[in-house]
Amino acid sequence: MRQVILAAAFVLSMAGTAHADTFVWQDPKGDFSISFPDSWQVQTPDKGNTIVRVAGPLGEDRATCKVEMSPDGRVKIYPREISEVAVAERLDLEFWRTQAAEHANVKIIDYYAPSSLGDQGDATAIRVAFTEDDGQDKNAKMYGVMLGGIYGGNLYVASCASRYDMYPRYVDLFGSILDSIMLKRKYHPFATGYYRNFLMDPKLILPRSKPGTIKEGSPAWRNLFSLHEYHYNR
Repeated sequence: MRQVILAAAFVLSMAGTAHADTFVWQDPKGDFSISFPDSWQVQTPDKGNTIVRVAGPLGEDRATCKVEMSPDGRVKIYPREISEVAVAERLDLEFWRTQAAEHANVKIIDYYAPSSLGDQGDATAIRVAFTEDDGQDKNAKMYGVMLGGIYGGNLYVASCASRYDMYPRYVDLFGSILDSIMLKRKYHPFATGYYRNFLMDPKLILPRSKPGTIKEGSPAWRNLFSLHEYHYNR
């Protein structure tokens, strides 16, 4: 009994000193959120459509992640069940060649389609190698992953990268950060919402030239008008 009490006291003491090690960031419009270690710092956006950019605590590793967002309604016309194909057609290798061209000496290593953005966004992804000026070396070798998806009328491009030789240290963390992206749900989980199955309703006979609507098989109306005056919704 004494051992149980001591164990409980130890657990309570640990709970009292526990602290959060993950920070959840949400964009001002509430379209998405992303989680990252609380030791990482939010940085100034590097270009106009960058919504959030974060950097790791070790500056020499140059580990950063960011999310870009811009309006894109190209897949709104497609039913939700085929949006995966529509996104893959638009965010193809040619798209990524243009997107990755923001980096110097860029090389696309792998292309993945389909992929996913968060738990519901259809996407494609690439792994890239490139160089950038780190203040000491104008051609510092970098390596990273870029994930792009179209959802709810927006194009999202999320990416993480670090120095080439440090990438193995960060690859799992990068995956965790990108997997943490949560998009605001904008589509109903059921294609027809919560409507009843109206296709099972009784058939109706709709008069062509007479007002009113009657059910098929109604003897009162059947004596008043001939059948050629009605439409059947068969």
